[in-house]
Amino acid sequence: MPDKQTRHAPSKGAGKLTGSIRHGRARLGWRKLPSGRSVRICALWIMVLVAVLAIGLLIRTIAISFNPDIGPEGAEVRRVANAATKHLSNSPDVLSADIIEASADIGGTEARLNVRLKDDTSADAVADLLTSTQQAAFGKNSSDTNIYLLITLSWTLHGTSISTSFSATKPADAEFVRLVLATAGEANTIEGITGKRVDYGQVTTTPTTFTQPGVPNSSRTFTLNGWKVTSTSNKEGQFPNTVAFEQVIAAASQASTTGTIDLDTDSMSVTGLVTDDTKSLTPETAAPVVHAVADCTTAGLTTLHLNNWALNTTSSVADPWLSFTCNNGTWTPKHESSTGQDEAAILQKATEL
Repeated sequence: MPDKQTRHAPSKGAGKLTGSIRHGRARLGWRKLPSGRSVRICALWIMVLVAVLAIGLLIRTIAISFNPDIGPEGAEVRRVANAATKHLSNSPDVLSADIIEASADIGGTEARLNVRLKDDTSADAVADLLTSTQQAAFGKNSSDTNIYLLITLSWTLHGTSISTSFSATKPADAEFVRLVLATAGEANTIEGITGKRVDYGQVTTTPTTFTQPGVPNSSRTFTLNGWKVTSTSNKEGQFPNTVAFEQVIAAASQASTTGTIDLDTDSMSVTGLVTDDTKSLTPETAAPVVHAVADCTTAGLTTLHLNNWALNTTSSVADPWLSFTCNNGTWTPKHESSTGQDEAAILQKATEL
């Protein structure tokens, strides 16, 4: 029988098992919790990181407010310009398309393109091209209306050299494009934003399209017998059509071989009647011009200005004009005192013709 006092020695594996259990308990989480000081340091670092991020964001926001081109608006305007250029380059009517500017600044966000069209590209084809470019650049339901897309088109149409700019921020109005190009075939050049400057060059008679409706607040010019005539339309695009330009030129040519006649709605100004810079305008020189538009109501004029001095003295004279106002179809002096007397003398001489 075994002795009751005898004890069995633990096996080698049992010791290892006990140690393993203790080590496992330590790994399972019975660790010492962080001290309060450690928590405070960790929270402080988080606060510093958040503050740095906030300051960085504020600095970037301020920088963009002073220079929008470095922000998302600048990236968007360049995307619009690239999309428009790519679309134009794929058009069979386009010879070349280049980005001139695509930037955002405090004054506005603008993209400008220069496009060379094939000669004799029609007005309707231009309108279609502008509309399709707008859709390619902005999308049909785009809200990018703060970006101004300006496209300058250059080509020759019916012998007229054209270099004019159109806005492609919205779909083109085909009727308006046709209006811009209405003088093609008779004018020498059509230039400016939406064709605001039309020049017929040297002519032998008043151009047939000179008085036809056109672009609002635009100008048309021709030169006949040395006299340059410029007419400006009103805000509805109507050009004065009641002045007999050739009669006025014939009258003015009695005094000088060159000069200018400017007609702005219902006001006409004539310079060049005086050729001697030591003399002023005389009744004999001015009377033929006044006589040519004697019935101011029929001529559609309310004011007539005649330059009182030679052309090279205009800028140095406080008031270089003798002026007349239309009163019930008859011209009357605009000024008083000696200037008014000079105007009255001219009117008197005109009645003798």
